[in-house]
Amino acid sequence: MARITATPLHAEQAMRCLRAGRPVLVEIPMADRLADAEALVGAQRETGLVAMAGHVRRFNPGHQWIHRRLSSGDLRLLHLEAQTHFLRRRNLNALGEPRDWTDHLLWHHACHTVDLFRYQTGETPERLHILAGPPHPELGIAMDMSIGLKTPSGALCSLALSFNDDGPPGTVFRYICDRGTYTARYDDLEDGHGRPIDLSGIAESRDGLELIDRAFVAALRGGGEPDASVAQCLPAMRTLDALARRLDTPEP
Repeated sequence: MARITATPLHAEQAMRCLRAGRPVLVEIPMADRLADAEALVGAQRETGLVAMAGHVRRFNPGHQWIHRRLSSGDLRLLHLEAQTHFLRRRNLNALGEPRDWTDHLLWHHACHTVDLFRYQTGETPERLHILAGPPHPELGIAMDMSIGLKTPSGALCSLALSFNDDGPPGTVFRYICDRGTYTARYDDLEDGHGRPIDLSGIAESRDGLELIDRAFVAALRGGGEPDASVAQCLPAMRTLDALARRLDTPEP
C-alpha cells in the first residue's frame, strides 16, 4: 500500500520494509543524504529483495524514445537543458496542501535530472558546478539554483531550478543532439520546432507512472533487476552529495 511521507523518512521506511521481508518501490529521492542512500542499497543487497526508486523520468515514453536512439547510436546527446520551476514559498505540496517538512531543490527536484542525464549518457559526470540563491527567511532553503554537469565524453547538462517562478509548474527537458533537438514534458515529446513525435509502440502505456509500476511488478514476478533499482540510482545520489558539498564550501 502506497504512503506519502516526508523525504527524510524515505530511506528508513524503505529499509524497514526490506527487513520485514517486503519489496519496496520508494518515492524519489530514496534519501536526502548519501549515507542513507548507501545504507538502503546495502539493505537491498542483504535481503535480495526488489527495491526500486521512483525515478519515473526513465520510464516516460518521450525519454524512452530518446534513450533508444542514444543507445543505438542514431543520436548523440550534446546538451541536456532542463528547467524545473514551481512557486513554493510556503510548505505546501503539489496540491496546495500544507505539510510539516520542507522540500528541497537539490535533493528532490534536481535528483530527477541528474539521474536522467546519467541514464541517457551512460556516464557519470566528472565536472560539476552549482550556484544557489539566498535562503528563504522562513523555509531555510535556497529558492533558486543553477547546476552544470559534464561527462567524460563532453556531454553537458544545464539545470535551472526555482521555487520562485509564478508560472506553469513542472520540468521541461530540451535534448540538443547532433541530429535534431527534442523537448520532453512528462510523457510527451516534440521536435525542436514543436511538432509532436509519434510515441506509439514505445511501451504498453503512455503513462510513465503506470510504466514504473509495471516494471516493479515484473521484477516481483522474476524479471531480474529492474530499471531504476536503488543500486542503479545510487550514482545520482553520489553526484548530488558532491554538489551539496560544493554548496557548503564558501566561494573564493
